[in-house]
Amino acid sequence: MASKIKDLQDRAAAVAAELDELHQLEDRTDEQNERLERLNAEADKIVPELEHEKAIADRISSLRSQMSAAAAPVQVADAPKVRKAAQPRYGKLRGFASADDAEVAGRWIRGFILGREDDRRWYHDNVEERALSSSDNSKGGVFIPETFASTVIRLVDEFSSIPNQANVIPMSSDTLYIPRRVSGNTAYFVSDNSESTASDMGTDNVMLSAKECRVASRVPNSLIEDSVVDLAGLVAEEFALALSRKIDDAGFAGDGTSTHGGIRGIQWKFENETLTAGTNDSGESSLSAVTIDDFAETIGKLPSYARAGAGWYVTPQVYSTCMLPLMLSAGGVSAAELAAGASEQRFMGYPVYFNNSMRTSVSNGQAICLFGNMRLSTHYGLRRDITVRASTDRYIEFNQTYFQALCRFDIVTSDVGDASTAGPVVALTL
Repeated sequence: MASKIKDLQDRAAAVAAELDELHQLEDRTDEQNERLERLNAEADKIVPELEHEKAIADRISSLRSQMSAAAAPVQVADAPKVRKAAQPRYGKLRGFASADDAEVAGRWIRGFILGREDDRRWYHDNVEERALSSSDNSKGGVFIPETFASTVIRLVDEFSSIPNQANVIPMSSDTLYIPRRVSGNTAYFVSDNSESTASDMGTDNVMLSAKECRVASRVPNSLIEDSVVDLAGLVAEEFALALSRKIDDAGFAGDGTSTHGGIRGIQWKFENETLTAGTNDSGESSLSAVTIDDFAETIGKLPSYARAGAGWYVTPQVYSTCMLPLMLSAGGVSAAELAAGASEQRFMGYPVYFNNSMRTSVSNGQAICLFGNMRLSTHYGLRRDITVRASTDRYIEFNQTYFQALCRFDIVTSDVGDASTAGPVVALTL
């Protein structure tokens, strides 16, 4: 009886998940509409059948309780459920905040994707919340538990620069328009009894259009058999690294091609558009020739309204090649400071924000670094949080499990000034 109810609950969860995914699509194909109708019909059958099975189970439980009351047995308190310790492992934990979270995700993969009964039983015994689906693998994959997806999301936020430094905007639809002020009102001096001169504030819109980004991996089932903790950490970390790099590559170096989802990054704009008011050309021929004065002139180009929250945006390689030697050569550094290093990277009074998508080596006309407040210049629209799916069917002949993660986002750099006016972010170039 319990097995029948469990099967119905799992199937209901799978139908609900697929219904939700299809329902969120604004433009559905005929095939997707037909699938939606079939799922609705299936849901109509599952609900009464599940209620019927639950009613029978409740009746059985009621009858047994009456029999137990008549027998008046000695009451013994149930022993508290003790969560099993995570599997023994070696080395540093990858990705997950704790070994318990990693084991939950790994056990779920082995139990519900590969069908191992002992891992499935462990999951039911130790995890209170139910997984989404364990019976729809043949339909193209099942959703990984929230523990896994939330870990990938957390790692993306840790590894990426754009989600931490740009203006993050949740998108409720595939296209979102953000109002932007482009000019303000004008004040005038007037004499007594004179009419006031009216002026209008100029506005326009910034459009965010969500693009879908995916990352996929094939994992040998032999690896899944070895260690559930290491498996979950490996997949979560690799997916997060791939998505993080794609987000930052688009936001900083995107050239508007399909490789970057049509996104033009902020570094690309300074190198390819006429933004001379906010660009400080050092006139030097190499990074080692750049001076403190060049950086000071760059700071001087930033408008005062963007000074609060301003920082340097640079790769670790350029920082170590150019900025760090300038600080060390200035003197006043103790041996203890050299040994311990800085607890927070700063340069000329402003924080340094590292990314791995800007240039690691710089040629003539290219950006050494950016300086300013990116929350005022760049918008990161997130249409859908990261979801992770898995399937054993696609590569069954290779004895491999297919994992896929996807998210939908857009990045628009709308305010970097022009030839006559500097924006909230400026650039230093060779």
